[in-house]
Amino acid sequence: MKILVTGATGFVGSNLVRALLNHQSSAGIYITARNNSDFWRIDDIKHRLHNIYYLNLDDKQKVNQLIESLKPNIIYHVATYGGFTYQADQEQIIKSNLLATMNLLDAAVANKVKHFINTGSSSEYGIKDKPMKESDVCEPVNFYGITKLAATNYCAMLGKQSEFTKVCTLRLFSPYGEYEDSSRLYPSIVKALRSDEPPRLSRPHSVRDFIPIDRVVNVYLQIINAQYNSGEIINVGSGVQQSIEQFYKRIAQQLNKTDILPIWGEAPPRPNEPNVWVADTGKLNRILNVIE
Repeated sequence: MKILVTGATGFVGSNLVRALLNHQSSAGIYITARNNSDFWRIDDIKHRLHNIYYLNLDDKQKVNQLIESLKPNIIYHVATYGGFTYQADQEQIIKSNLLATMNLLDAAVANKVKHFINTGSSSEYGIKDKPMKESDVCEPVNFYGITKLAATNYCAMLGKQSEFTKVCTLRLFSPYGEYEDSSRLYPSIVKALRSDEPPRLSRPHSVRDFIPIDRVVNVYLQIINAQYNSGEIINVGSGVQQSIEQFYKRIAQQLNKTDILPIWGEAPPRPNEPNVWVADTGKLNRILNVIE
């Protein structure tokens, strides 16, 4: 079996690749990367990969050539751009999130790839006042969310039309854990606490649906053998909303650093900060029954 992973040098992708190498030892694991990709997350496991293909996924011809020659059984499409405030190039956001997805899925369907797993984002929903459900009307409030939603819709459309390739989008909420970018909330808290310093955070009452990265990866692994309709969209969250303050206290307790209090208001708040940000995980539980 051949498995192709895009975005393998990123946070989610690198954790997925590590899990695949451990759980799919007989499979050939292949990844794509850009010429300027930083491999720090997977430097120690590069030698275990069957191949690394350097290309831009918005290049339709190159993508077609890759999928036609490799003929993977499974494509995990995890590559993305625009989730960080410094990733503001709108043309690149369109290329990375929409065109790349279209090119990969078109090639997958044309070459009868068995499974195409797309990666979506809770940013596709926009601001809601209740747990976010896959059937909700999506009203994204930023350019990143708009392009991710367009890619999800394309996968849903083509997934329903495809006779061979089974397609789904895993709509991720707020994964955290090992190999996360150092500027993100979880690693910045851990780094400060381990240095016996107070972390500088934004607003204690900002809310998210935090989910450990190992649970997210577990969904990627199990979805291949699950029963679902091609084109399906599936929320991947914990189903539990936490404030930043609650999240901090939990980490501080785990590290036995409850005596260290954060300094609030030091980090800039995100625009369009919601009062509710939590996944309705009913569909996930029905399909996989992996999130408790």
